[in-house]
Amino acid sequence: MEITLREDLDPDIDFYYHYQFKIYHEPYLIWDRDTWKTVLTTCTVYRIEVDGKYAGDVLLEGRGRGTKSIVDLSILPEYQGKGIGKAVLEQVKKMGIKLTAVTRKETLNFFLKSGFVLKKRMGNYYDPGVDGYSITFSNPV
Repeated sequence: MEITLREDLDPDIDFYYHYQFKIYHEPYLIWDRDTWKTVLTTCTVYRIEVDGKYAGDVLLEGRGRGTKSIVDLSILPEYQGKGIGKAVLEQVKKMGIKLTAVTRKETLNFFLKSGFVLKKRMGNYYDPGVDGYSITFSNPV
């Protein structure tokens, strides 16, 4: 299985908007088309490809001084649980001196096992009763 991160220099809004419905099942995680347009024009977009086929995406936003924020890391359901997310995260960790993200309780352990550190819990971040967790990862200098 060959896992590739390919920068998408001309991301198609409708393509990414469509695929989020296969990845996310909770309505509060679904971005509207205008949000996708904004995010895709302000972030660096990487397509996750497995053996040449689209398997998900990583969206990174530069924060200055080598810091990047993971705005989205999504894997299609048929590719989940196969180590792809872990492999992708290892590649992403090499892209910045420091990485930050906000994640959900369901994915927090994935990031913590990958070397991220929990900074704070943010109550009702995603939706009433659905907290967000601010996490960071610093590469050794």
